[in-house]
Formats: sequence, structure tokens, C-alpha cells
Amino acid sequence: MASAFPKLPGFVPTQEIDKPNFRKVSSTKQEQNREINHLSNKEYAVPRKQPIQIPPQTGMFNPDYMSTTHAMHLPKNSNNDSEELYQPSWVKMDRHVLRFSGYFKEAVVESALENYRIRKITIFYYLEDHSLSITEPKQENSGVPQGAFLKRQKVLRADNSKTFILPEDFRINQDIIIFGKTIRLYDCDQYTREFYELQGIPQEQSFVPQQDSFETKTTTKFIPQKDTVMKDYLEHKLGGGKVTSQKQFLENDRKVLKFYVFSDIDYILHYYLADDTIEIKEINSANSGRVPFPMMLRRQKLPRKFSLNQPGQTYAEDFIRPQDIQYGQPLIIYNRKVLINGCDQFTRQYYQEKFNVDFPLGGQEEYVHQERSNIIIPPHNGIGDEQDSLGYIYRLQPKPPKKDFFKWVDNQVNLRFLAMFNTTKPEDKDRVFVITFFLNDDSLLIYEPTVRNSGIPDGKFLEKKKYKNVNNNNEFFTPGDLIVGNEVQINGWKFQLLDCDEFTKKWYSENFK
Repeated sequence: MASAFPKLPGFVPTQEIDKPNFRKVSSTKQEQNREINHLSNKEYAVPRKQPIQIPPQTGMFNPDYMSTTHAMHLPKNSNNDSEELYQPSWVKMDRHVLRFSGYFKEAVVESALENYRIRKITIFYYLEDHSLSITEPKQENSGVPQGAFLKRQKVLRADNSKTFILPEDFRINQDIIIFGKTIRLYDCDQYTREFYELQGIPQEQSFVPQQDSFETKTTTKFIPQKDTVMKDYLEHKLGGGKVTSQKQFLENDRKVLKFYVFSDIDYILHYYLADDTIEIKEINSANSGRVPFPMMLRRQKLPRKFSLNQPGQTYAEDFIRPQDIQYGQPLIIYNRKVLINGCDQFTRQYYQEKFNVDFPLGGQEEYVHQERSNIIIPPHNGIGDEQDSLGYIYRLQPKPPKKDFFKWVDNQVNLRFLAMFNTTKPEDKDRVFVITFFLNDDSLLIYEPTVRNSGIPDGKFLEKKKYKNVNNNNEFFTPGDLIVGNEVQINGWKFQLLDCDEFTKKWYSENFK
């Protein structure tokens, strides 16, 4: 919206009232009036000289080039005092910096945690040109932008004297105003103290500023006491937990004690020596009239005494150990008596070697489900893997066939053969093939090399998969079926094996003697 006031002296509300005239001043006159830009920098006596700084020579493209500084080219046989007499102030005061630590209070609104924030800053004062810069250390989750607080520049005093801030204005335990911020100085470094002592105005002792609510909350962190018993309880409750002794796990992994027990019916008790856990399985038989329920007690550590304690109050020494299981003695499992009737051969040998106890054999074995003999397996149609297709015959919900992982890892070896068609057809009798046999999964791959102007497409001839040997009762091919000089029939094609590579010859000489 345009202003209704006329743009004439005395009618503009934003003009200065005490201004006597409104004449324009030239830029040359303004520069002459700005005396602060033409004042020479004051020189100070420094406590010690800065060492000659040699710049690093890394990262140079030309190895013969050497980066240098002005201080590296000073005359070696000249008097230093005479040199300093004619040196400009910006050379004498180069790299001489005063460092102060200060803080100022900043109001915080709409916060239930704090009413104000004490922001700590670091002031660097450069003696070479009387400029200063301010940085603020970063705090985690402070919510304010921190880092470079004020870029390096000359700062005027707040008393309208049109002079820059000088080192005499910095006094510990006193305030200094920089661009409207009232900063209380509370510390400085050792070089700054030596500088002021040399000037005859030593600084006061440092002090620790007060902490605000935010710093008190973030710095005084609560250190919780580690409750290993509670942690172990919670991990086992979630189905995890680690074995207390790795040595016990490594020595007794997959070693299980098997006991035949009786309560109301016969059960099988498994004791896992790797982690001292126990599980109890039901023995389900055909036409028993009972609902088949696999587990009476899931795998867990069994306490000697059953009581409703507080979580984590059942310690490791209160669990049942192998020496607590004795023949003919009832075992209390959550206030239920279970009678031990016998064990298997491995458990008997373990008790004989460990405790010198003769534990009798015996007990009812698990019911082994007999395989149905009336299942008719149809011939494979060639689509997909035959082992994968058999899963739909034996189970309503098929499971993927298990692969021999150790065979896959230990036999990352390929056998390669050179073969030709065993045929009388003139267009096929000269075709050459490379047959690759993979030992990790007993699969075959047939590849036809490129022959120029043959008119026959080259590349993959047969997909990599397991093939049956019709000359060996339809068993899958093995390395023993692939002998140089013999004839093999793969997927209806007859091949004559002519030769093999050097690695295949070496492998056959080591494994087929």
C-alpha cells in the first residue's frame, strides 16, 4: 500500500528528526570522514616468536615443486633486530592470536525444561590486523545451530567511539559487548596470559561458569547398574540368551543325554550338555487314542525348586545338573514327579566316564512312522528338479530338499571334458562339445564352441542340472561315469569323450587310482 505522506522533508515519518539538512555527501568525503579505516594497527610486544612454519609438501602434482612461505626466505646472516625494525606490523604480529573463553545468556521461551540457555563461545583475537572471530563448540541435541558464530572481521566498540576493539578491552570476569551480545569472559589460554603479563596488565584468575538446566540434564547422565541376572532372565524369556561358558558349548555341542521317564505315560527326556537345558517329549504311538502333542516341556533350564520368585532371582546354581538325575529316583519337574527308567548307550557311557555310575539301559523307544508302500511315484516330466518335485508326493505341504552344505563348500571344483557326437549323420559327426561336471552338486553343463560358417548356433547346449545315466540303472551321473574314451548318453544324446584338461587329469589321478 502506497504511503499517503508526501515525500518532502519533514513529512516522512521514518526520517531523523534532528537532521539539519538533507544534502548528499560525495563518496570521497565519506572516506575521509571514516577515520577508523585509516588508523594504523598498534604493535605489541609478544612473549615469544612463532617458529618458522614449513608447509607440507604432500599432494603436489610436480615432485620438483616445493611450497614455501615468506619466513623461509629470510636472510641467514643478518641481524634479526634490524630486520624487525623495518618489518611491517602485519609481519611481526603474524600468527599471534589471543584466545578467550566466554559465555552469554539467551532467553528460551515455550520450554518446560529451561528459561534460559548459557551459550559458551571461544573468541580468537588476531594481533596482526586487530580482527576477531568467534566459534561455539557443538553440543549434541542442543537444538541451535552451532560452530562458526562470527566470521573473522574487525568489530567496533559499543561506546560509539568509532574505534575497533583492542586487546585492552578483554578482561577476565568482565563483560565485553560484541554486536549487541554481552559476553562475560571466564578463561584464556597460557599464551594469552603471558602476553598480558608482558604488557603489564595481567589477567585475573579463571572461574567455572554456572551450568544451565540443559547442560545439567545432558552432562549428568544416569549410569544404570548392570544386572546380569535380570539380563540373562529377559534374554531367555525371549528365547535367546548365551551360554555362560563358551568352552562348555564348544566341547559339548550336539551332545545330548537321553533318558526314558514315566509320569502318567512314557516320555523321553533330553538333557543338552552344551547349555544345560532340558526338554521332555511325548511318545506318540498309532491308535493310542491320545491327541498327539509333541512336547510336554519345551527346551529350557529346569530349576531344582519351583517357586514364584521375582524375575531374575533364580540363579544358575539352582538348576538341575546331570548328577541330579539318578536311576530309580523321582525327578521333580515343576511339582510333578517323573520316574527315571533308563537311558541310551551314549548316556550310559557318559555317566560311566564322568561319575563312575552304571546307568541301566532300557525304556520305550519313540514310535517310528512307517512309510506307506502304496505311494506310486510317477516318472519325472523333466520340468524343474526331480528332488524338488518329489516333495509334493510325500507331503501335502512340501519342504525344500536339503542340500549337502559341506559338499558344496569343500568341492568347488569343475571337471571339463572334450566330446563329440557318436553318430553317423554327416551334419553332426564333426560337432565338438565341452562337458563340465560340477562336483559340488553333481550337475552337468554342455557347451558348444563357436565354429564359423557351420550354420549351427553355438553356446549352451544343455542346461546345468543333474542328469541320469541310463546305462547305470538311471542313477545320477558321478565322476566315475565320465572316463575319457568311453561313450556316455546324456538326456538322449550319445557323446564320445575324447579328452580332458590338465586339472581333470590330475584330479582323476589322485582320486581314482
